[in-house]
Amino acid sequence: MRSDWLLPALAALLGGVLGVMLVDPPPGSVWALGGLAWRGTPREARTLLSSVLGTAITSLSIILSLSMLVAQNLGAQYSPRLLRIYQRDAGIRIVIPVFIVTCVYCVVAVQRFGLVPGDQERPRPAASMAIFLLIACGAALVFQVLHTLQLMRVENLVRTVANITLHAARGLHRRRMSDAPPVAPPPPSTHALPLRAPANGFVVDVDGVALLARAEARRLVVHVDVAIGEPVLRGAPIGRVEPESVGLLRPADEPESLVSAIALDRWRDQDADVALGLRQLVDIAIKALSPGINDPYTAVESLDQLTFVLCGLAHLRLGPRVLADGDGRARVFLRAPELRDYLHLATEQITRYGAAEPVVVLRLLRLVGAVGQCARHPADRQAAHATLRRILAEAERAQADSPLLEPQRRYAREMERALDGAPLPPLPGLEF
Repeated sequence: MRSDWLLPALAALLGGVLGVMLVDPPPGSVWALGGLAWRGTPREARTLLSSVLGTAITSLSIILSLSMLVAQNLGAQYSPRLLRIYQRDAGIRIVIPVFIVTCVYCVVAVQRFGLVPGDQERPRPAASMAIFLLIACGAALVFQVLHTLQLMRVENLVRTVANITLHAARGLHRRRMSDAPPVAPPPPSTHALPLRAPANGFVVDVDGVALLARAEARRLVVHVDVAIGEPVLRGAPIGRVEPESVGLLRPADEPESLVSAIALDRWRDQDADVALGLRQLVDIAIKALSPGINDPYTAVESLDQLTFVLCGLAHLRLGPRVLADGDGRARVFLRAPELRDYLHLATEQITRYGAAEPVVVLRLLRLVGAVGQCARHPADRQAAHATLRRILAEAERAQADSPLLEPQRRYAREMERALDGAPLPPLPGLEF
């Protein structure tokens, strides 16, 4: 069962169990709630439960209508890739089960009260529970409306994406703590066998520990040439397997038996896909820069969050992974992006679409300067220098004779000096 359906299924089960247990408890049992249970006849209890059910369904329809409007707005104004965030949001995952518990409970209790003999008036804990659930539904409705309004604020939205991205990056960083020092993988040998994708889809995770255990047990060397988030085609090569020596690769060691450690799905997932989080922030920025929306400040807010994320990534272990066995022999080589790859992803499209907007260009220059200062490897700092020059060149083409171009050139020169060790210059006045 998919995890998205786990809470609703448990909520339905809980509602059914409560409906069966509370309708006709033994006399004098604890279910009378110490005399606090609502008193009434079975007919009155069924009327109350029916009213609660109707109110819960009406409230649920309001929440679902609001959710559809929010989902449509997220996809149309920001990015379709943000729908996954809303789907997994705590509001939806908690509020919907509250209404499911209430509706299932009321339906089961109404049916059970139809089987209760007699028409005497006595404590009905089932009716008290219905009133309690009705209050919970009202609180859930208010919470969801306020929570949705907060989520719709672009400041909260981009910050949420940034936090999810950094959380995924830190999780990958923890996996790397036991990795071997990075070394260049050996060239393919004539005895290598290809790893082939078992299905169409996206790489959502790679279990390096499982690959290492299988490679060590069979005395193999495994190379995975696809990164997390990359699309693969069924039967296409995604890596290779090489034996330590000729003749060690037996039929039982077919590469397909190793592919199960490479998780595929129908779409990209945020749990381990750092590039997806950056892509979402880039999508928000370029959608805001489109002529139909024309909201440069939303692009600026996305660039600020991209700056925070990339500077956070600069302090983590990135790039290809190497996993070694107990003897120190490198057995698993996994492909993964470097900081410079993430920098290119974060700036390339926004530069093309926002080169004519001075405030966006200044934020791009600031992003590159901040990331270049945080970078620990010379290749990443060189990439930052090259990205600065590319951004300025795009701005000069897009703003050929603009009087605002000279401040951008001056700021780019200051950023060049910052990459060489000078302090990071402040943004020009009124550009924040």
